[in-house]
Amino acid sequence: MAFQSTSNQINQASEFRSLTWPKLTFPRRPMVSSVGKHISKFNEAEKKNEKELRTNPFSKTYEIPKFDKNAADYARPSPGSKTEARAKKAGVYMTREIVFLCDLISQSADGEPPNQTIKFGPLFYSYSLYSSQLVGMLVRARKYGLVDFEGEMLYQGQDDDKIIRLLKPIEEIRRIVRFSGDPVHCVAIAD
Repeated sequence: MAFQSTSNQINQASEFRSLTWPKLTFPRRPMVSSVGKHISKFNEAEKKNEKELRTNPFSKTYEIPKFDKNAADYARPSPGSKTEARAKKAGVYMTREIVFLCDLISQSADGEPPNQTIKFGPLFYSYSLYSSQLVGMLVRARKYGLVDFEGEMLYQGQDDDKIIRLLKPIEEIRRIVRFSGDPVHCVAIAD
């Protein structure tokens, strides 16, 4: 009898397997949009980071840029950058300092405009009350044709007796010296 019940169970199992069952289908849930957004944000951040690393000279992926020396933006800061703002601020400062130096020479110098002269020693001591950049300002003023002196450079003590000559009247200097707006060539002489 026990054998009969086992064969009976096998028959029922084979009948059970032969039945056709309906295929159950469930609607697929769409991918949650926030996950997709996070993935795309991550990919954008990765691309941005790779781009920054290519311009960073301390990274392993640094690519040496090739510059065109004839380009209009060569040796100039990126437009709208903080570097450009600092360069413009420095240009305004340089222009103001050159005019101030010429004004100080005009007040302290001997002679009549446009050939007023002063020795470097007394000018150095007068200007040192205001700034420590006298020689740099004199070189720049000479570059723009406002003053003249002998030699390439002036040294305190050694060149105290060298003559510095103001080439234009101070009123004209105040009128023609302007900030150019260009961070590289900051001073413009307007005629």
